[in-house]
Amino acid sequence: MERTAMRAGKGRRRIMLVEPDPALIEVIVAATIHRFDAQVTCAANAADAMDHHMREPHDLIIAELDLHDLDGLELARRITTLREQPIILLAENITSDQAIEAMRLGIRDVFRKPFPVARLLDAAESAISAFEMRQQHRARYDRLRGLVRHVIRERRDLYRRMNLVCRDLVGSHKRLVSRLAANDSAVRD
Repeated sequence: MERTAMRAGKGRRRIMLVEPDPALIEVIVAATIHRFDAQVTCAANAADAMDHHMREPHDLIIAELDLHDLDGLELARRITTLREQPIILLAENITSDQAIEAMRLGIRDVFRKPFPVARLLDAAESAISAFEMRQQHRARYDRLRGLVRHVIRERRDLYRRMNLVCRDLVGSHKRLVSRLAANDSAVRD
């Protein structure tokens, strides 16, 4: 199931909702479409979520912790090995071990059901903004790194050319001095 909405002035975001409960899906999708300029992809299980995500990476994953086919933490682990991105988990109950594992995996937030949808959307917006800012910083860093590499290559090339020019000048100077010495000795004779 895929729903989209467009809002002027912003790029289109991709959000995946991995949730087996159709009623909760409807509530979250409606609120998400109302709030974001987003393409929302819904999956009822981890296998469908991985299929969707492999075809088209998403900017945010909101996933149920207790999926029928795979633990939400394992889904998060698999997704983050493909690409770094924010993940928010939804859970009926969460153990302290699961919470610790969620922190280790870099899960952005865990919402215990029932939760206010507005809080989920606030967390989603914060996660997406932070993710986009990290991507911009990474792109800026990569551009700067590319420029530094270019400057270093140009500097090496310039150094090599300067060495050639200096060798040519030294060689020309030696030839000139030997000609002058030959002319000077010819004049003295």
